[in-house]
Amino acid sequence: MSNRIPESFIQDVVLRTDIVQLIDGYVPLKKAGRNFVACCPFHTEKTPSFSVNSQKQFYHCFGCGASGNVISFVMEYAHKTFLEAIEMLAARLGLSIPQGEYNAKQAKHTPLYDVLRAAMDFYRRELEQDTTALAYLEKRGIDAQTAQRFALGAAALQWDRLYHHLLQKKFSPESIAAVGLSARSDNGREYDRFRGRLMFPIRDRRGRPLGFGGRSMSADVEPKYLNSPETPVFHKGGELYGLYEVEQVTRTLEYLIIVEGYMDVIALSQHGIVNVVATLGTATTSEHLQRVFRLTSKVIFCFDGDNAGQKAAWRALEAALAVLSDGCELKFIFLPQEEDPDSLVRSQGKDAFNAYLEDALPLSQFFFNQLSQNLNLETPDGRARLASLARPLLEKLPIGVFRTLMLDELAKKTHLSVSSVQKIVPEHVVPSSYKMVETSIARKTPVRLGLALLIQHPHLVQFVENKNIFKEVVVAGIELFGSVVDYLQTHSGQTTASLLEHWRDQTEGRYLERLAVEDLMIPEVGVQAEFKGILLYLHKLAIEQTIETLWQKASHVGLSAEEKIQWQALIQQQKNNE
Repeated sequence: MSNRIPESFIQDVVLRTDIVQLIDGYVPLKKAGRNFVACCPFHTEKTPSFSVNSQKQFYHCFGCGASGNVISFVMEYAHKTFLEAIEMLAARLGLSIPQGEYNAKQAKHTPLYDVLRAAMDFYRRELEQDTTALAYLEKRGIDAQTAQRFALGAAALQWDRLYHHLLQKKFSPESIAAVGLSARSDNGREYDRFRGRLMFPIRDRRGRPLGFGGRSMSADVEPKYLNSPETPVFHKGGELYGLYEVEQVTRTLEYLIIVEGYMDVIALSQHGIVNVVATLGTATTSEHLQRVFRLTSKVIFCFDGDNAGQKAAWRALEAALAVLSDGCELKFIFLPQEEDPDSLVRSQGKDAFNAYLEDALPLSQFFFNQLSQNLNLETPDGRARLASLARPLLEKLPIGVFRTLMLDELAKKTHLSVSSVQKIVPEHVVPSSYKMVETSIARKTPVRLGLALLIQHPHLVQFVENKNIFKEVVVAGIELFGSVVDYLQTHSGQTTASLLEHWRDQTEGRYLERLAVEDLMIPEVGVQAEFKGILLYLHKLAIEQTIETLWQKASHVGLSAEEKIQWQALIQQQKNNE
C-alpha cells in the first residue's frame, strides 16, 4: 500500500470504479453466465480465457494467470506505475488526489523534470549540427529514424555550453546540479558533466527524461561511458534503458530481452528486434526483474561469451531467484567472444540473432551447469559439494512448482531422495499464520477454505460473532484469517478487489490473491452454510485445544480452583456439541 496517498482515497477509487466498464473500454467483453469474458490482453490466445467478475470486481486469466483489480489492470495494460494508475482512475471519476505528501513531492520534482526535458531538447538540436556525432552514428549504422525514436543527442566538447543554455532558459544553478547535468570544479566553476559525447536520454514510462547516458566518440574522452548520478528522480537500480521505446511499439510482450549496452538496444531495434532493454551500467537487480515480470512472463538475458559475461549472467540469476514465481521464465544467451548484440546483428543480421534466441539456455540448466563446474558428480564428495553450493540459492526461490522442480533436479544430480533434499533446503521462513496458504491446492484445510470463502465473499463476515476464536485456536493460518475478519468488520462494503488492495505489496497479499481465484467447487447456495460450518469447527477446536492445555498443566503443576471450574465447563460444552 502506498504511503503517499491516503488508503481511504485509494479504496474509494477502487470501490467507485466498475471493473467491467473500465476493461470493456479497452478490451470488448462478452457476457458469459455471471462473468464477462474476452481473449486475454496480456498474452496471445484464440479461445477466451480472460474472465471479469463484476461481483468481486476482479479479473483473472486462466491461461497466463494474470489477475487483479482496476488498479492492477491499468498498471499492466496501460503500463502505468501504481501512482500513475491512481491518477488516471481518479481523473475518470472526477476526483482530485488529496493534498499531502504525494502532491508536495510531485510539485517538488516538477522543476527537475523540466530541466531534464530542456536538456534533452538541447542535445537533440545539437546533434543536427554536430558532424562528429553524425559521422559516428553513420559508422555504427544508426539511421536518422532510429536516432529520432530514441531521442539521441550530442554534447559538444565544450566546458559549459549546456549550463549557460539552461541558465538562459531561467533554470536555477541548483536545479541543474540536482539532476546531475553540472558539476563544480575545485576553483568553484560550474561545468557540464557531459562533454564530447553521444547522448542517450533515459526515459520513464511517461516519456519524461530521468537522466542520461553519454558515450564518448573519441579515444581522448574518458571514460568510454558516463551515466547521470543518482538524483531525486533517477535511480539506476530500478530503471531500464529502452523500456519507454518498447512500450511505444508494442502493448503485449511475448518476451523481453535484457542486454548490457545502449547501442545494443538501438542496433537490435533498428533491425526489427524491438523488445529489448538494457541495464544502466549496473548489475541486474531484483527491482529490475520485478518491473519486467509485470510486463511479460518471459525474460531472456543476452551476455557476451567471455568471463565477464558469465559473471554478469550469474549475478542476474542470483537477483532473479527471489522474484521468480510460478509462470515466470528466465533464459540466457551467450554470444561468441568478441561479439556483442550490436556487432552481431550488424554483421550477420536479424536471423542470426534470432537463432541464438531459439537456443537460449533455461535458468535451471545454467544454474546446475555453473555449480557443477570442476565438480566430479560421480563421487559422493562432488555431489555433497553441489548440494552445499545449491542450498543457499534454492532457499531464495518462492514456494511453488518451479522450486519443487529445482529440488527434484538437485535430488537427481546428488542421488538423494526428494525428502532428503527438502530437509537440506528448507522452505522460506514465513510467519506461521501464512504458511498454510503455501500448501498445495489439494490441501484444503478448514482454515484455508474459510479464508478463501471470505476473500471471495466478503459479506460472510457478518456471520462471525465470536472473534476470540481467532486468538484461542492454534493452527496454521488463523492469524491471517483473523486479520481479514478484523479489516472487514471495521471497513464495511468491501469487495474482493478492495480487500486485496489493502494487502497490495505485502507478503500475505500474494497468498490472498491466489485464494481469490481458486475454484472452491462450492455452489452459490451452499457458501453460507459452508462458512458457518468452518466457524463451528474452529469453535470446537478452540474448546479441544484449551482442554488439552489444561490437562497438560494439571499433569505437571496442578490447576487453580478457577481453572478446574473452567476445565469442567469446557468438557460439558464439548459433550453438548457432540
